[in-house]
Amino acid sequence: MKALSLLFTLLLSFSSYATTKVTASVSQNPVAVGQAFTLEVVADDTLPVNEFDPSVLLRQNFVVGSTATGRQHTSINGKSSTQTRWTTTLLVREEGSYLIPSFTIGGQATIPIKLKAKVIDKLDPSNDQVRMEVSIDQHQVYLGQPVRYTSKIWVANSLDQANIIAPNMLNAKIDKLGDDKQDLEIVDGKRYRTLIRQWLITPEKAGQFDIKGAHLSGLVNDGNYRTRPIDIEAQNLSLKVNPPPANFPGTWLPSSDLLLSEEVQPLQSDYQQGQAFTRIINLTVAGITEKQLPEIELDYGDNFRVYPEPYQDRTIVKDGIVFAQRTLHVALIPINSSQLTLPAWKLPWWDLSKDKLAYAEIEKREIKVSPAPMSSQLNSMPPASTTSAITTAQGDERASKTSLWTWFFALAWLSTLAALIFIWWRYQPQSHKHKVSKDRHTQAKEQPSDSWSSFSSYCQQNQTQLAEQMLNRWVSQQQLTKQFSDLQAELSAINWGKENQPDLDLKDYYQRCLAMKNTLENQAKQAHQSLASLNP
Repeated sequence: MKALSLLFTLLLSFSSYATTKVTASVSQNPVAVGQAFTLEVVADDTLPVNEFDPSVLLRQNFVVGSTATGRQHTSINGKSSTQTRWTTTLLVREEGSYLIPSFTIGGQATIPIKLKAKVIDKLDPSNDQVRMEVSIDQHQVYLGQPVRYTSKIWVANSLDQANIIAPNMLNAKIDKLGDDKQDLEIVDGKRYRTLIRQWLITPEKAGQFDIKGAHLSGLVNDGNYRTRPIDIEAQNLSLKVNPPPANFPGTWLPSSDLLLSEEVQPLQSDYQQGQAFTRIINLTVAGITEKQLPEIELDYGDNFRVYPEPYQDRTIVKDGIVFAQRTLHVALIPINSSQLTLPAWKLPWWDLSKDKLAYAEIEKREIKVSPAPMSSQLNSMPPASTTSAITTAQGDERASKTSLWTWFFALAWLSTLAALIFIWWRYQPQSHKHKVSKDRHTQAKEQPSDSWSSFSSYCQQNQTQLAEQMLNRWVSQQQLTKQFSDLQAELSAINWGKENQPDLDLKDYYQRCLAMKNTLENQAKQAHQSLASLNP
């Protein structure tokens, strides 16, 4: 039994060591003759102190100083990790090449480090402490095709007051791309902090251009406790910009990938005349920015009322690729009842991966629209507005025939009547005045019902604008703006939408408003009864 336990422990130890990651790095490379530097060995596990033996460095002609050991425990998002760290001070006395051998720790071997030692006067820390490299992802593009410009900076110790100036190019737009990426890297056994910054360069003119390199400045610590300024300018890069093909149709749109799709909400097999629904068009284009996205324009004809919303645009970066997205929501209200068609849309674009013209297309969609209830009855009724117009015209004609003397006698008669009424009112008892005031107060209380009656009457007469005024007045008196907001918006869209002629079944509309009114009154009545039952 003890033998099995010992074997199980050894297997666990071997498994733990097998997954241990061990790295070795030096504080600087090359090093100065006669000046101390440090060797650091880090293991991602909890290991015994004697796992690391620095005495082997003596055989490589290093002066070995003291070794410090430490452990660090961290916990991020519930995941714990432990590091064991050994730090040894070293020194070389002669100029030349040295080798820090591989160390086997926790079953894993470190990478040997080739080290150079120089006399201090020959050191050039500007090339070792901070350096910058730049690149572009393409050297030949089409007009309007963005180029990704990458700048990578290595910092050995510290860099203060750092300032990075973006690259520059004539006839081009330059935008910073995403956030900076920071990391740690070991190069020739030396540990560096790295920073990657990217820009998008969008050429606005065809031709051959030079991209002036990014510029880095700041204060650097050279490892000998000395701070001095640095000024690094990256090399210039060449870029060729080709013009669009002469036979390209429409607005120029270069991309390596493009996706066009559409959907309808709610998606039904049958719609009703006057029932609103939404058509959503999504466009995603790789390699361009929001400002290069094309317009989405479709002609729905006379069968729909069309209410487009503003574009929803955004630019995202995924796996180092820039994508521009555009979403368009269009509210549609069918006017006619029949088999209607939502139009197709074809978008030309230039496929950069194949270097040829391509098309993205939305297919047309057929929808069935049923007649709205009672719409045929309303269509057969003569519009009340015609009668009103005739009556008004006749009144105007009679008014034009009225003589000046008729107006004079009418004014005189009205003045006499007003004087008589004033005298009568002046000598009436106070109780009668109080009664009249009370009657007026009663009439004021009855105004909401009067507004609803007027609204009902105007709906029967097919007077949409007057019906809207009375409904808005009644809703404000009842303080039911939230409950009736959708119904108010529907009537307002008919009166003030793009089309001049109203197309709404006002009788059916009135019935829906009445149903909402009755529902709210029943809810209020039930709430009152519930309160009454709680307070007998």
